[in-house]
Order: sequence, then C-alpha cells, then structure tokens
Amino acid sequence: MSTTIILAYLLIILGVIIWAVLIPGGKHISPKITSYISIFGGAFLFASCFINLVPHIFLNDDPFRFVTPGIHFKIAASIMVGFLIQLLLEQLTRGAEHGHNHCPCCEEETEARQHHHPHLAHAGHCHTGANHPITGLIIGLCIHAFLEGMPLVDLDGDIHQGLLYGIVLHNIPIALVLVGLFINNRYGFWRSFILLVLFAVMTPLGSLCNIFFLPPNELLQSLIMGVVVGILLHVAVNILFDHDHNNFTIPKFLLILLAFAAAYFTPGCPEIYPIF
Repeated sequence: MSTTIILAYLLIILGVIIWAVLIPGGKHISPKITSYISIFGGAFLFASCFINLVPHIFLNDDPFRFVTPGIHFKIAASIMVGFLIQLLLEQLTRGAEHGHNHCPCCEEETEARQHHHPHLAHAGHCHTGANHPITGLIIGLCIHAFLEGMPLVDLDGDIHQGLLYGIVLHNIPIALVLVGLFINNRYGFWRSFILLVLFAVMTPLGSLCNIFFLPPNELLQSLIMGVVVGILLHVAVNILFDHDHNNFTIPKFLLILLAFAAAYFTPGCPEIYPIF
C-alpha cells in the first residue's frame, strides 16, 4: 500500500478525532461557524460529484465499453440506490450528516447551555435507557462512512482527491454534532473518544474492504461509485436546502461559489479534462 493512501486515511481519521479536544471543557463551536463549514462542505460535495466523481464512472481505456445501454441503466440505478440508502440511514442518524442534530431533547439541552437558561436543562442524562439515540446514530453514521470510503482508491491505486477532500470537509460538522451529543449526555472523555475513533476509522475500513476483498472489476467499481454519488448528492442537497432555501444571504452564496471553485480546481479526472 502506498504512502499516499496511508496519509489519506490518516487525514480522514485525524480530521474527526481532533475535535475530541472540545469534550473535557464541554465546549461548543459557534452554530454560525458550524453552519458555514457545513455549507462549504455540502457545496464542495455537490460540485465534486459532477466534476470529479461522475466523470470517473465513465472513465475507461476502452471508449466503447459504455456504449451498451444496459450499463448506463445500471449506473443510473446505482445512483438512485445510493440516494435511497441515505434516505433510510437518516432514520438512524437524525440528520447528523448535514451538521444538524434533529433530536428536540438534545437541541433543548444545547440551547440551555449556550444561552444560560438553566430552566431548560435536563437533570442528568438527556436520554435514558432504550430511548437513548446515540447507539442508532453511531450505527447509521458508521454505515454511511463505510460506504462512502469504498471507492476512495481506484483500481490503479490512485486517490480520488475530490472524494477525499469532500469527506474530510463533510466529517467536520458530523464530528461537532457527535461531540455536542456526547457533552449533552454527560459521556466521559474516553467513552466519547472511542466512539469518535470508531466513526473516524470506518471510511478507511470501507476503502480497505474494497481493495482487499472485492474483485477488481471495472463495472463493479463504477456501480460502487454510483451508489456513493447518490449518497453524497442526497447529503449535499439536504445541507444546501437546510441552510439556504429560507435564509438566502450573499455571504452564503459566495461561500457556495468558493466551494464550487475549490472542487473544480481539485485534481479529479485529468484524463477527461484539463485542470487550469
């Protein structure tokens, strides 16, 4: 395995667990900053899907391999399957992939801490017993991270740079949501740290599983990439609409334009088009 791949894995892992420094002091990043990070990451994912990832699905040394209509249908279907998979996963994750925690109990707890409203705070844990949301949320996020990591390395051993940086940016608001949940639910540092590490390693594990256990079949890899594109498009669209459709501002619009430009200039498929 090349040093480049190992470094890519380390970048993904460290990009998540570095936020564990917030846990001991019970600190929260400003919601406005988290919102801007989410918007930039969502716009970057959206652009990368069309600039970097979709072209790579059809990239092959044999230009006639994809002439068969059935192959086009399979790839299109895989994208729709990925979209539906993410729709199902959100029943577990409660929208954490968008940089949100849609649990009313935890949102109330966060508001109490941030705005010093002790009457809103819960005595003890935000959730108890079987109704605790963390377990399902972690399972959903781990499945999501595992799947999006599978096509990270192509058959030639090259990293999909657009996917790599999109995952790193996309994981920041997810990690901040997890840290906030751990703090709200009075998790200890080591318990929180282990759960963060578990989420962080799932993307490299998905990539390793694809490299070592799945056959190096170009059509199979294209279908896997199609599923991931569907997942990422669902996440990206939800991020952009969650933040912008009712609250349009010029700074947010400029942030989206900046993310589109960053995705365009990120090396993706230089065999298809030049990067200027």
